[in-house]
Parts: sequence; structure tokens; C-alpha cells
Amino acid sequence: MDGRLFRDVLGHYPTGVVLVTGIGADGDPVGMVVGSFTSVSLDPPLVAYLPTLSSFTFGQLREASTFCINVLSAEQEDLCRRFAGRGEDKWAGVGWTPTPGGAPILDGVVAWIECTTESVAEAGDHYLVLGRVLGLGVLNPTAPLLFFQGGYGRFTMASVVAASSPDLVAAIRLADKARDDMEWLAARTGAACDVVAAVGSDLVYVGSASGGDAPQSSPTLGTRIPLMAPLGEQYVAWAGEEAAESWIRRSGITDPEARERLMARLNLARERGWSLSRLDPEDELDFYQTLRDYSDGELVPAKERALRDRIVQFSEHYDSVPIDPDTEYCAHSLVVPVLGPDNRPLLNVRLVNLPRPATGEQILGWVQDLRRCAASIASRIGDDASPRSQRLGHGTSTAGWG
Repeated sequence: MDGRLFRDVLGHYPTGVVLVTGIGADGDPVGMVVGSFTSVSLDPPLVAYLPTLSSFTFGQLREASTFCINVLSAEQEDLCRRFAGRGEDKWAGVGWTPTPGGAPILDGVVAWIECTTESVAEAGDHYLVLGRVLGLGVLNPTAPLLFFQGGYGRFTMASVVAASSPDLVAAIRLADKARDDMEWLAARTGAACDVVAAVGSDLVYVGSASGGDAPQSSPTLGTRIPLMAPLGEQYVAWAGEEAAESWIRRSGITDPEARERLMARLNLARERGWSLSRLDPEDELDFYQTLRDYSDGELVPAKERALRDRIVQFSEHYDSVPIDPDTEYCAHSLVVPVLGPDNRPLLNVRLVNLPRPATGEQILGWVQDLRRCAASIASRIGDDASPRSQRLGHGTSTAGWG
């Protein structure tokens, strides 16, 4: 049997993710992530999970008088990854309370189920652990964490998908205040002008205007794109260290030299206050199709990984070289941030479909126009800026960054 094929096919069946906890023989808490938990019987009440034969943690759990199944919420992916990894103190900073039998119930879990071990049997390269339920309860009736096609996700009903989030509504309201400035900039440059907001872990196009005969920018209003390298550079450059780490991590880039280059780009973006992309015309259709595929709402983990890989490949088109006023460039877009009074990013303003080629002097002139536009938008937003900067995006302090 081809092991890779076996995992790929079985991976098309989604499973819930639980964290099995107990108190070891030394009195310390132990826990392991399990994706093979299931209910077995109502009378008597039985459940089961399947750890690997080689699991050191299960060897410790096996000695516990009781164990607790913690049903993780969709918001606890980081906790899940911590316990699935190695090398760190997994319990550092993790809050929990004991079950009646003493096993840890983790803070924030959807539900808990305390059991005694009914039986343990070998099943291939796993144990089949049967547990008799002693007590259980729901603590946080929210969406659980799911594992599907090698990635983590959540269950969302169609009615929830269709609804607008409060953050998105707030972003659209701010973009509406920017309308006059966007139209001024589009008319002055003859290019298209977009306003982009960070909503959660995505960037969303919330406003656009087109000057002269310039076509509207390709992403339509409401289009979502992932806030990951290389996209959203001018937002992340002002959003703090935690945002920068998340931006790189979401791209899947782990090579130290590549990470260092991205951090250097963020520092340059913050120093300049603007970013430039030089996407070639022949790559433009592929790029925007990738963004539409991401935004279509039909993503599963395997497709999302493939799309993110394609997005990362466009990094080479995001320029960090100095601009020589006398040199010609094929600039695709220019971006500057709209900053609040605390220097946190509120929106990004983007000029796209710029005339090509253009001299460095023209590009630097467009940058100045963009900056004037961004400053005017910031003044129009006024009192709305401070509360919004706490709601949208990462909300991370910029202290010590840049």
C-alpha cells in the first residue's frame, strides 16, 4: 500500500481535533493532540481515540487514573500546534481547571469529556484506547477545530458566510469617506485608485475609482486576498513585529535567508512610506486569477496551499531597489498607508494600471500624490481612526519596530 496515497485519500474525510490530557505519575500535567477521536457507545457511555504505538506522551497518559478529552475550538489552532510540536514547555501559560478526577480541562475548549481507560488494544501501528465516560460538559458552544487535507480549519454555515462581519462594514464606511480623495487622485494621474483594508487575516478591496480612460483595477470590490508575503507590505510594515511574523509565517517561507530578506523589505517599506510592484503584463492575468480563486469562498486546505504557493512566487515582482529619476520602469502599482494618530495602519491606498514605461521621476511624483491623498483621507477619518485601529487587522503595537 502506498502510504502517501493512503493518507491523501483518508485526508478527504474531515475529523475533529481534540487534546487528551491527564496527570502523569510525577504529578505533572500531560497532553497530546489526537485527530482520531470518536464516540463508540451510549449504553454504556464509551468513547475511543488512537495514539501511535511509539507515542511517549501516551505512555505517560496510560498511567493516569483518568483522562480528559478536550474538544478544541477553531480559535485554538496555535494551542493545537504547540502540543503537536516538540521541544518547548507546552504547558507554559496554558490555563486549565481539573475535572472531578483531576485531569486538566483547558481554558477556552468547546467541550470536555472525562474518562477512565476501559481497554487498550493494538491496532496496526496504533493503540485503540477505549474510554468509559465519567463526566462531560459544554463550556464554549462555538465552532470546533477541524483537520482536513493536511490543514486546520473550521466549520461555517452558509448563512454565516453570507453575512458581513462588523470589521468589514467598518472598513467600507471608512472607504466611503475616502471617495472624494480617491476620485481626485485617479483624475490627476489617469490611473485607477483602490482602497484596501485589513480584515482579520485578509486584505479586502473596499473602494475604487478610475481616472480618464484607465480601466478599473482588476480585483472587484469585496475581493479578499491573504495578508501574507508579499501582499500587504505597506500594511504590515506599520503593524508591529507580531504582524510581521504572522505575515511571513502565512506564506510558508521558513528559509532563514528568505525571512531576513522579507524583514529587510518591511523595514525599507516603512522607511520609504511606499511600496512598488513591477508585475509584468504577461503575468498580470495569472496573478489576478489567483486572487479571484482565493476569494471565491470555495477554498479547502489543499487548494489554499496551492494558491498561497503561487502568490509567494510573485515576490520577485515587488521591488525594493532605489528609484533613479532618469531610469524607466514598468511599474504596475504603488501603495502607501493611511495611518491613524498612533501610526497604526488604517487603510492602504493603491495606484494601479499606471502608464508603462514611466521614468523614476514620474513614479516619485505619483508617490507624492499618493501621500497627499493618504494624508487627506486620514484627516477625513478623524475620530473614527482610533477605535478602528483596535478592531481591524492585527492591532499590534509598533513599539520597537522599524
